[in-house]
Amino acid sequence: MSDGISRRSILTAASAALATACGQPAARPPGTSASRPFEGRSLTIFVYTGIWETWYRQLFVPAFEAETGAKVIVDAGWWDALPKLKIAPPDQPPFDLMLTDPTQFYPAMRDGLLGKINLANVPNAKRFAPKVLDAPVFKDGWGVPHISSPMALAWDSESIPGGLKSWGDLLESPARGSFTVYGSYYMGLYTFAAIKAAREGKAGQARQMLENDLDGVLNYAKENRDAVRYWWNATPDAVQAFLGKNVVAGSVHGNGLLAPMRDKKPLEFVIPEKDRAYVQLMWVMPKGSKNKDVAEAALNHITGSTFQWNLAAKSGELATHLPEASEQIGQQDKLWGRVYPSSAADWAGIQYYPYELYDKHDKKISDFWNREVLRKG
Repeated sequence: MSDGISRRSILTAASAALATACGQPAARPPGTSASRPFEGRSLTIFVYTGIWETWYRQLFVPAFEAETGAKVIVDAGWWDALPKLKIAPPDQPPFDLMLTDPTQFYPAMRDGLLGKINLANVPNAKRFAPKVLDAPVFKDGWGVPHISSPMALAWDSESIPGGLKSWGDLLESPARGSFTVYGSYYMGLYTFAAIKAAREGKAGQARQMLENDLDGVLNYAKENRDAVRYWWNATPDAVQAFLGKNVVAGSVHGNGLLAPMRDKKPLEFVIPEKDRAYVQLMWVMPKGSKNKDVAEAALNHITGSTFQWNLAAKSGELATHLPEASEQIGQQDKLWGRVYPSSAADWAGIQYYPYELYDKHDKKISDFWNREVLRKG
């Protein structure tokens, strides 16, 4: 900048101001911590590969190590966390704190692989948006819920200059036969439920359709699976399919569109108000960890105002869960604000994929999805 003030200094000042407003002291610079209570101890955290790993390595690891003296080890992966946990000795879990989602949380909880967290040691979490905390994982003391990206209706702005309005548009030309859907059923099946609801004049009832007529939605996905050109396995694959002109539309994680759109790539999206669904994540603690106190301190750091501000403002791709921070960041970064909640109305309208339904019928859905939809019987 011409006046010599860096973007980093602006963000640091804003972070300090927000922290003060929230009643939390601003984070001390590395090396100036008055107390390092976990000197010589270690903490292993499991995070998702990609932007989560990138930003936790940059923002969490150095700050928490400087603050506490603990050595942080980052284990990154996807749905391999639960298998790692299952094969480990009960008193030697592979990580002390684990970022996961309901598809792994519910089985791990039932199998006795998780330990409860003393939320009194995580007071910062109480400032999260109430709708985020309105979840069994928090109410029952298993962990702290987070949100991730909403399901976005995306299109190639060169191929479809007029854009799309409804999930039902995916079965109309030019999208039909040239759109992409996630190969994992939690999002893929919900995409078909949203398409079905829109085309039957029942937009906003996708969840009810899945709850009341699961077989009907499964068969609808089977009947229309040939309209899908590409089943993506990771968000970068979906984005590349767009940029390579292999598809012109589809359902994609909204946060995966932020970087290419900042780079002026020919992509556009909308997150329809009706049948909106966010990914729900949660930080939980494996049972048997010898570092429960360090893990709870880490979770308090993660839920603190300074880290929550930095995670969203500096990454430009991840959410903050503090309403006051999200409003400020949404005003400063309009594109970010199109993906993540940035107003009271946005927070009140948070909805997730129907994870409880999926957990109850997982075998039935996964068997049908893999056999009849992905592999065409």
